[in-house]
Amino acid sequence: MHFQDVPDMPRELLEQTTRVIPGDGVTPLVKILRKVADKGYAGPLSVELFLPKFQQGDPFEVAREIRQKAEAVMRQARVI
Repeated sequence: MHFQDVPDMPRELLEQTTRVIPGDGVTPLVKILRKVADKGYAGPLSVELFLPKFQQGDPFEVAREIRQKAEAVMRQARVI
């Protein structure tokens, strides 16, 4: 399952390069994760970000930030 967030901007302007780290945007991720878990999904979550600052950033630092923020959302949804 792909796991990312989107900024608060008009839907018609959203594209692959506007995705942000889970927890940094306005997507109701906790509600979505709870619903998916309630349906029995227990597989992997994959954060996929194409914004140049992530693509060109230090891989270790980008991964550290993603893990910190994504795990906070996942804990709030009680899926970890």
